[in-house]
Order: sequence, then C-alpha cells, then structure tokens
Amino acid sequence: MRNIRIIKTGVDVSKILEQLKQYPEDWGSQKNVQDSEQLDPTEYTVTVDVLQLIMGGVETEDQYVGNTEICIQTPAYEKHTEILNYLGKYFKKLRRCGFLALPVGEIVGSHIDEGTYYLTKDRYHLSIQGKYEYTVGEETVIVEPGTLFWFNNKLPHKAVNIGDNVRITFVFDVPHHKRNL
Repeated sequence: MRNIRIIKTGVDVSKILEQLKQYPEDWGSQKNVQDSEQLDPTEYTVTVDVLQLIMGGVETEDQYVGNTEICIQTPAYEKHTEILNYLGKYFKKLRRCGFLALPVGEIVGSHIDEGTYYLTKDRYHLSIQGKYEYTVGEETVIVEPGTLFWFNNKLPHKAVNIGDNVRITFVFDVPHHKRNL
C-alpha cells in the first residue's frame, strides 16, 4: 500500500484509555461548533467528539487555520501524559493532535486536509478503542485498537466505525522527515 502504512500493531493502549476515563470533562470541543450559528442543524450534524491536546490557531479572524503554523497547547495537554509519553519515544515533535471519538455505525465523510500547514506534516493515527474501516484514495484497511499507522492525508480519506463500541483514535501531525516511521 502506498497511501496507508501500518507502523505497529498490538500497542498496549490500556493506560491511555484509563487516563481518558479519568478526565471525561476534556471531551466536547465540537459541541460549540454544533451549537454555533455557523452550522445549520437541518443540514449538518457533528457526530465526532474531539479532545484536542494541541490545536491550530490564527492571528486574524479572516485567516484559515489550515494556512497557519500556529499550534496551541490546550489545558488537556498536561493531563494526558500517557499518550504523550508513548509517542515521545518515536516522534520528537508533535504538532496538532487530539483524540477523536466516533459513535457506532457513524462515518467521517471523505475529505482532504487542505492548507499550507499540511504540506510539511505527516499525519498518523493510534487506534485506542473500537474497530474501524479506514480508506485513503482507493486503499482500505480494517483498524483494530493498538494500531499505529501513517496515511496520506493529502488524498481523500474517510473512516467508518464498524465496531461494537465508540471508536477512539489519536490523530497527530509531526513535521515531515524522511526518517519518520
């Protein structure tokens, strides 16, 4: 496969999951988007829940977050040390990152991560809970908990929760380098 690369399977994510359960109040950053006037609830439904550790930022209101290098640690960053410690063994510098939760049977529709920020970043997932189908371009894999993988987020990609419980994955960016896993 050219657009999805499984780096490691069988990663013990139990401590990461336990830490997530310790801080349930950290979830919900998308609820403000859903409730805002920006989205018409008759046209859009946000089913993905987000717990961001490092989020993108802008300097002015008219700036697109995908075109800035601004990365801001959220208050949750200091609490979720298990994921940071694990990834710190393999990646020197995390950029934007966070946990995404997707209910059973739901999908994240096909999209491309657009903007100049993404041109110099590699994107990875570490699956924490649930089973999902992940498609990038014409390639599809079934992802089990404890799977670390890279994918080409410059191509259309989507996820389908095919498991029996909420899918939780940690999505993260690192600066592109030929020695990345």
